[in-house]
Amino acid sequence: MVTANTRTLLLGRSEKRTKQWGIGAGILLVASLLYFSAVKAVDYPTIHLALWWEGYAVLLTVLVAVQAYSNGGLVVSWLLTFAAVVGLILNYGGIGLTEDGPGILQLIGLATVGGVIAAAIVGTLGFGIGTAVRRIAE
Repeated sequence: MVTANTRTLLLGRSEKRTKQWGIGAGILLVASLLYFSAVKAVDYPTIHLALWWEGYAVLLTVLVAVQAYSNGGLVVSWLLTFAAVVGLILNYGGIGLTEDGPGILQLIGLATVGGVIAAAIVGTLGFGIGTAVRRIAE
């Protein structure tokens, strides 16, 4: 049986905000796919370098911390991170290609595994920061 405290920890304090952040995760996936597709197609390194690994991870952590501050919800934090990283990896971001690129099934597998790992690390970190700041502010 799921208690109210467990539900709040996992899904957040407001069902409405949880749904809004869930829609935001879908938008983030599409935006990530489009952004990294454009960077790959245009091969424009100045934009690309601004939002590559370090910058992308920091922005993602800040976004997740804002979500955790506003509503909480560990699963929502993981979902936001997962969506953003899947969009990155599906554009071959972070895949060191020395020969031919992976096939579509391998690419989807890499994106899934990479998204789960990033969600566990960045999503949990951002959730912890946002929750801590909210508790301190209260």
